[in-house]
Amino acid sequence: MSLVGERFIAVRDKATAAYQQATGLSAQPHVLCVTKMQPLDRILDVLEAGATEIGENYLQEAVRKDVFGLRHDWPVTVHFIGRLQSNKYNPVLRLFDAVDSSDQAFLEKVVERRGDPGIRASKFLLEVNAGGEAQKGGLTVTEVRALAAVSVPWLRGLNGLMAVVPLAATMAERARLYDSVHELYRDLMRQLGTAQFSLLSMGTSDDYELALAHGSNMVRVGTAIFGPRTSTSL
Repeated sequence: MSLVGERFIAVRDKATAAYQQATGLSAQPHVLCVTKMQPLDRILDVLEAGATEIGENYLQEAVRKDVFGLRHDWPVTVHFIGRLQSNKYNPVLRLFDAVDSSDQAFLEKVVERRGDPGIRASKFLLEVNAGGEAQKGGLTVTEVRALAAVSVPWLRGLNGLMAVVPLAATMAERARLYDSVHELYRDLMRQLGTAQFSLLSMGTSDDYELALAHGSNMVRVGTAIFGPRTSTSL
């Protein structure tokens, strides 16, 4: 087995242990392999090791690598996890299985196109800017709560939340932010009352075990599996 495959298994095992300790459940969390800037041979390494979910940040890169063709031979779900641009809504909806970085404008468009047979994407997570950073996308916890209070229509189409936290935040600060998003997630789960609202994506390579201890059931891991990205990764 390749080194990348071994790293994936190590991350999956650590994530599973952290999740089971936090929840008391025997289930496994979702481990989404962040494949930005990774060539197909490395992506194949994680699929051969048992990965079933990959995430791409850029539409053009995903198309150029043709990660979508992997679905012909592997039971893989392809997530879009990058910043959304309005001129890319249509291809993102047609090509990806899930959009984890959904924002309000995008979700409003999804509602308008409900029933369109050309749409492949079937799972949508709302991006939550947990630290309220101006340079990052997503809605703050306060903004999501305000929208939930007036029951905007697109909320009922959500499958969960994806949280982003400041890179400079300490582990203690991240734990507090993850707790706030987890509380929001639980409140929305009760309000929406739909079985489909079941995913909370929090945690990356440097803090996924912490995130799982604070309510996450999906982690986004790149560096811990593939190693540091370089300009020659592709």
